[in-house]
Amino acid sequence: MLALVVLAAACGNDAGEESAAAAPPGPPPIPTVTITIENLEYPGTPPITPGAQITVVNNDLVMHSITSKRPGLFDHDIAPGQTVIFRAPGEIGSHPFYCKYHGLMDGWLSVRQ
Repeated sequence: MLALVVLAAACGNDAGEESAAAAPPGPPPIPTVTITIENLEYPGTPPITPGAQITVVNNDLVMHSITSKRPGLFDHDIAPGQTVIFRAPGEIGSHPFYCKYHGLMDGWLSVRQ
């Protein structure tokens, strides 16, 4: 019986110890990001802050858009060789978008603090 008490005490944590290491946070959100469209693709984007400045550069030879899947959030056309600048949504969360001219082009903005 004494062995069980000693074993149980050895397995317990002191009040000051953490039972598990905290998961490391992801990369910090950034206040500006550039999305360069090439070969009919949006690149992945890092987490951004609410209201971050987003620059979209169209390096393709065709018209593209960056259009929120949530109507009215953002919708910008980008002509070939042109650049569009706008502000990220102020709402925290994932904001999926697509190109209204090319149905297979999509991506998302991760807005967090």
